Amino acid sequence: MKMLKSKFDFRKENQKNWEKNSTYWLNNPLRQVEDTQSFFKKKLLSLVKPNMTIIDMGCGSAWLLEFLLELDIDFKYIGLDFNPIFIKHLKNKYHSKSNVEFIEIDFEEGIPKKLIQKADIVFNLFTFFENSDLDTAFSNAHQMLKANGELVIFTIDCIFLILAVSRNMEEFKEKLKMYEEIKSTGEVPYFFQNIDLGDAESEDLKYASVLYSFDDYYKQANLLGMKLSDYGEVVKTSKFLPKTYQYMVFK
Repeated sequence: MKMLKSKFDFRKENQKNWEKNSTYWLNNPLRQVEDTQSFFKKKLLSLVKPNMTIIDMGCGSAWLLEFLLELDIDFKYIGLDFNPIFIKHLKNKYHSKSNVEFIEIDFEEGIPKKLIQKADIVFNLFTFFENSDLDTAFSNAHQMLKANGELVIFTIDCIFLILAVSRNMEEFKEKLKMYEEIKSTGEVPYFFQNIDLGDAESEDLKYASVLYSFDDYYKQANLLGMKLSDYGEVVKTSKFLPKTYQYMVFK
């Protein structure tokens, strides 16, 4: 596990990591999606109404779109991602769907005017923790919402992320201490970890994360005048990768 303190270094390495491994992620499911899909699909049934405009912030392989298509209702979907390889692939894959659009965008920079107050729901699913500038990314999500729109966040409890990449309790304690020391300065830690593919860790595939807590998201929402309207957790117990997934909705 490698911790970085520089936002610039994190962004640079994260972009390189995603572009290098795009083919793998387009053809293999994310573990967090597999762990949470039953819970999440039930939430979609109550969230998504006919003729809504939905923005998928950090769409990846567009797995959210596949879930939405199962609902068999009319909707407008706009998938956003900073990875040009993903966007090119998705435009080709879904070119026949007139209600689907994909745009290459970096959430830590400005957003196009056409997206301002565009969405009934903005989904940020396992993506905010890859944005080194949470202030800007969260503000951009808020700007894309219509009045009374909802921001849906799915993330991983950062303490369980540290536990998941620790080989034993002593290592967990060391990493937790490092995390607490960095947080005490008002900063957040950034880390990269080789991904466990089952038999062994991959030397090429790396998992990047900024260790944001629930409080970090709640504070951002509060600054923008948003209130927490729903919260839930999915606990996935595993000998090797115990995790708690956090689901939250802000209005």
